[in-house]
Amino acid sequence: MSVPMSWIVRRAVGMGVFVTIGAGIALFFTADLRSTVIDVYLLVFGGIVLLALVRTARALRAGTRPSPFEAAVARKPLPRTDQEGGVALEREVELSRIDALHFHVRMRPVLREIAAYRLRLRYGVELDREPERARELVSAELWEVVRPNCPPPAERLAPGPTVAEQQVLVDGLEKL
Repeated sequence: MSVPMSWIVRRAVGMGVFVTIGAGIALFFTADLRSTVIDVYLLVFGGIVLLALVRTARALRAGTRPSPFEAAVARKPLPRTDQEGGVALEREVELSRIDALHFHVRMRPVLREIAAYRLRLRYGVELDREPERARELVSAELWEVVRPNCPPPAERLAPGPTVAEQQVLVDGLEKL
């Protein structure tokens, strides 16, 4: 849809007149702020002119063919993302194995969210509000990770849980 050039010019002139009248009124009523009013007026008027130029350029460009670069970008397929976010989660698991702080900061919240959801859905237990009841329903290994107020690891650069230990945690979540 092409915008007529006359509409662009009419709109820019109308806004310019409106801003000019506003600046004139402001200059009339403010004696000590004249330089500020003029600075603001020039800034706004320049913005109106730039907007008119961009709209004009867009209107003139609407009837032409896309450039070879634009055609290549349009043909380029979007990067395929895993629907479940599996690749990102695999990376998080691997990084968590290397670094205990990474496990605490990145994986623990995910495990807590899953545990809280399953406890709420299946048993009607809120993990943060009823920690005693939640402790009874969750395995000991999983509880050490998902319990409320779990402190960060003392040695932040220590290795995190192995993949096998993380698998035990996932098995504990699946049993909920």
